[in-house]
Amino acid sequence: MAALTALTQMSSGNPVFENFYRQVDPGNTGRVGPTEAALFLKKSGLPDITLGKIWDLADPDGKGYLDKQGFYVALRLVACAQSGQEVSMASLSLTVPPPKFKDTSSPSLSSTASAASELHWAVRPEEKSKFDGIFESLVPVNGLLSGEKVKPVLINSKLPLDVLGKVWDLSDIDKDGHLDKDEFAVAMHLVYRALEKEPVPALLPSSLIPPSKRKKSLGSVAGSAPGLPASPPPPKDSLRSTPSHGSMNSLNSTGSLSPKHTLKSGQHSVNWVVPVSDRGRYDDIFLKTDADLDGFVSGHEVKDIFMHSGLSQNLLAHIWALADTRQIGKLTREQFALAMHFIQQKVSKGIDPPQALTADMIPPSERGTPVPVRSHTHIRY
Repeated sequence: MAALTALTQMSSGNPVFENFYRQVDPGNTGRVGPTEAALFLKKSGLPDITLGKIWDLADPDGKGYLDKQGFYVALRLVACAQSGQEVSMASLSLTVPPPKFKDTSSPSLSSTASAASELHWAVRPEEKSKFDGIFESLVPVNGLLSGEKVKPVLINSKLPLDVLGKVWDLSDIDKDGHLDKDEFAVAMHLVYRALEKEPVPALLPSSLIPPSKRKKSLGSVAGSAPGLPASPPPPKDSLRSTPSHGSMNSLNSTGSLSPKHTLKSGQHSVNWVVPVSDRGRYDDIFLKTDADLDGFVSGHEVKDIFMHSGLSQNLLAHIWALADTRQIGKLTREQFALAMHFIQQKVSKGIDPPQALTADMIPPSERGTPVPVRSHTHIRY
């Protein structure tokens, strides 16, 4: 606490720190998202593992973004690392030179004047590789995917349809009703950020526009808007737009997945046994555990988390069988939350998991769809 107080006193009014902060939060919203912070901090030249440690220290509460003081902590820790000091809160009170970043003279991160900024893309290489694999699996025609082919992938995220409509509109950069490989990567990136509780931006940030499309698109798409997404979540009413381009309109068509059902499943207002207060925590654990970003966690991936509870393997196997409602050997985000709820109930209150799921236990996104007759599937831990 003393270190943080000292840092605030030291950094408040510091023109160097203020200049850096204006670059990542030009609207002075008091909030810097993980994508913007990562893009900026990477310019320090520090290894990713060091930057990851810096982020954890700057965001100790796991909010998923940095406030102004958190960003100052990150800047100070970058300076410490660049000076060969230990990356820790204790180092905040050390006297070190200001942090150094490459190409930070531009007024905002949306600058495209230099070749260096042309190469920066918020979609990380490891993400792009994963998204490219999904893109190819959907059998593109002439390098393009129609809205009809993209629809199942987007709906599988369980995000509300109005949010998915915004994702489509932002991703279809050239407005031809189809997504090429880079545009699809943008769509998937936005989906995963939305699942991490980041608001979908009103305009596509320049850092998200694929380098191949920047010269012809930056002026028309991003215009003179700051190169960072708006920080505060927009009012719910402003999200009530529907997809307007190409065959993505089929998201609103009747079929096996109706818009009404999908919207309902994507919201926390549904009566569910997993408390709303716990879902964010379980979602965070899920996102960290889903290393391959496929939207599922396997028994192998959750083994350590489950075993850490101290419950018997037989009981954990039963909880897994209850949560794996589709018997596919993997858990979705909601199914994982349900399993964690059962474990928490047993550990903290001694309440045994049920023999079968009651109506209020079924994950919201699975309601109204048939559940297969259960055959005992054993997961080894």
